[in-house]
Amino acid sequence: MKNQWVRAGLFLLFLFVASKLVPPHPVDPWGLFRPQKILFMFFALSALQVMGEVLSLWVGPKAGIVMTGFLGGLLSSTATTVTLAKESHEANGSQTLRMAALQSAILAMLIQAAVLISAGGLEAFQLVGLHFVILGLITVALIALLWRRKSRPHPAMVGANEILDVKSSLKLTVFIVLILAASKLVQEWAGGQGLMLLTFVISLFEVHGSLISTSQLLAAGKIDGPQYERLVETSLLASYVSKFALIAMISNAGFRKRALMTLAPAMLFLLLHLLGWIHLR
Repeated sequence: MKNQWVRAGLFLLFLFVASKLVPPHPVDPWGLFRPQKILFMFFALSALQVMGEVLSLWVGPKAGIVMTGFLGGLLSSTATTVTLAKESHEANGSQTLRMAALQSAILAMLIQAAVLISAGGLEAFQLVGLHFVILGLITVALIALLWRRKSRPHPAMVGANEILDVKSSLKLTVFIVLILAASKLVQEWAGGQGLMLLTFVISLFEVHGSLISTSQLLAAGKIDGPQYERLVETSLLASYVSKFALIAMISNAGFRKRALMTLAPAMLFLLLHLLGWIHLR
């Protein structure tokens, strides 16, 4: 077991260093594949596996999987969603706690997004701060509800005899990279036909980058407050939609049905506000 920890640690260190050394710019004529982003995604997915084992040993398997979801959400909520959806096919582990881990990853994404918007200026955060408060409360309530439910023991995110499954991480990395490439193609096809459409497409897998660029548009006076609010809502809704789609494609039927139900409240709130059926001010 000790040798497995050493190998896993050295492999993660190698991936992290390599992701800093490879070119950050695209290497193909279409601008779809960035070696640095691909290697970092591979690193994030592998780190998720190891973090799950570390936290399970430190705080116990039940709290460990939820904390892993949160830390994974800080690295990449998309990668965490893919991992949890794939793990749902395994016999070991609690599906309820995996759903709690998914919500923890979303909570991390929301906190990170709120911090990024705040860093861009107080005006930007004042316009959408209440959105994040409401989404955060919905997410925390769901985590608490899922935590209280009875679940089977041993909710490990990886097998008991293997700390790091490199082949599994590599397969998931390829899958995510292909999805990102498809998203980029749609973005190029859409061109400048509509800021809302572009924001939605970009935010399917790049929500933080989209929020930063939208804040910059507000600061530069290229969009007004109501437009900014709608664009932020569109970005957040797209992020939920991407998780919804990934779970629908990858997870087993039982996990899919219950996980999608836990995503529905936040998606419904954002959609109703975008349609003007809910007013926060």
